[in-house]
Amino acid sequence: MITIIGGELLSALGGPSQRIAALGDGKSEPGTLDTVVGGHKISYPYYRLDTKPRPINASIIDGYLDQVLDALWHKLALEPVDLRKCGIFLGSSSIDYAQAAVLEAMDNDSIEAIKRQRVGGGCYAERLMKRLSFAGPSLTYNTACTSSANALMDAAAMLEGGLIDHALVFGLEISSAMTLQGFVVLQLLSREKVRPFDINRNGMILGEAVSVVLLSRADIRPSAWHYSGGSSNCETFTVTGPNPDGSGIARVMRDALADTRLQPHELTAVKAHGTASESMDSAELRGMEQVFETIPPYFSLKPYIGHTLGGCGVAELVLTMECIEAGFIPPTINFNHLESEFSQPPVKERRPMTTGRFMLNYFGFGGNNTSFIIEKQ
Repeated sequence: MITIIGGELLSALGGPSQRIAALGDGKSEPGTLDTVVGGHKISYPYYRLDTKPRPINASIIDGYLDQVLDALWHKLALEPVDLRKCGIFLGSSSIDYAQAAVLEAMDNDSIEAIKRQRVGGGCYAERLMKRLSFAGPSLTYNTACTSSANALMDAAAMLEGGLIDHALVFGLEISSAMTLQGFVVLQLLSREKVRPFDINRNGMILGEAVSVVLLSRADIRPSAWHYSGGSSNCETFTVTGPNPDGSGIARVMRDALADTRLQPHELTAVKAHGTASESMDSAELRGMEQVFETIPPYFSLKPYIGHTLGGCGVAELVLTMECIEAGFIPPTINFNHLESEFSQPPVKERRPMTTGRFMLNYFGFGGNNTSFIIEKQ
């Protein structure tokens, strides 16, 4: 049995007590982030970790990873030496940070700069391995919005196979000018609020998050939280997302239920992907209607921290666990009215809940769909 020992998070919501207060009260507002489009500076709503500048410097990213890891050690009263056979799994979609290496090399005319930071996100995981003196494995994932969710599923598989005894799974998403401009060009961003599943939704708002969870096995490190199983697949309907009829989303949820040997009615609640994009939300609702005779209570966390892209798998897992440990599932804020095609709205008021089985869904650009189930006993 795979156990989830605990997790920590850096996000726009602040520290643990601030996060619980915001989620319980249904309150969160984004800041702003500037970008240049067509030679003009434009401000977009954005959920930022802090107001610090984002220089092209890998040490900034390393610092955030160390910060969230130090918070986890303190929370669990553990040290790296307490973990044997520990692997590191890191999921991120905007791993163009290492363009810094190219720019640094151009500025300094130094090949050594390229050696210090090679293109790709693996360098961050490898430097973590060295700082923690772990033997590995060290794996990095970039499957768009499902990146850190897939990292977690692979970590669980290696634990179940006895290849490792512990796993640190990271979700990493820091603001990137290239990513923001890409979403602007695709006209997928809201200039107002994130309204998941609302008839008047008009796009997503991006956010930053750095998060980590520690996994193990019950025979090594028991916990009230368990990872039960899940599934990941890729659709080929379009190059950008799932089939609008929801069939691909339905398939991955059914596969996750089959992997955990659960029936749909045995789920307590669903953490939806809920990006507030027009086509994705409709496809997600159609998928859920195909799987559930009565859809369990479902909610979206993106109005609280924004869409943290490849980092949302672990970040939203941590938030979900914190809410349940505090005794509730949060309301989906900014939601008012559902499209007439659908009958069951998301949770609009905080709902008491302390235990149960929870499905967490993530659907990514490129058609990668991931769904896994956790349980709090």
